[in-house]
Amino acid sequence: MIQQAERDPQRGVISGGANMTEGVLRRKEISAPSLPQRKQQNLAEALKASARQFLTQFRVIRRALKHPKVPWYAKMVAGCAVLYVFSPIQIIPNFIPLIGQMDDVLVVSLGIKFLRRCVPQCVLDDCENDARI
Repeated sequence: MIQQAERDPQRGVISGGANMTEGVLRRKEISAPSLPQRKQQNLAEALKASARQFLTQFRVIRRALKHPKVPWYAKMVAGCAVLYVFSPIQIIPNFIPLIGQMDDVLVVSLGIKFLRRCVPQCVLDDCENDARI
């Protein structure tokens, strides 16, 4: 004979019966995400934000290539950065996980730094506004 389980609304099942494990499982399903899950969510959000920022910087470089007020040497550096990202020949191949993409990020970051030094701020603002649209 199976005993009926006593239920407490706050704690689920208190004593014996066939429903005891069912109540425990229900409590675990309803509970908040654990610490490792929250860290994974935060990491995923940080990676998404980094990817968005990388794409925005890449768009700024591409817009700077077309802007008439950018000096020729800055256009040359920006063009080399864009070509490096799209080139099949790279220093570290992209099929190597994580490290392959990091060299692309480095090249784009260095290109942005060079542009910020050589190009007037009003021109960069125009390129950033065009890149956000």
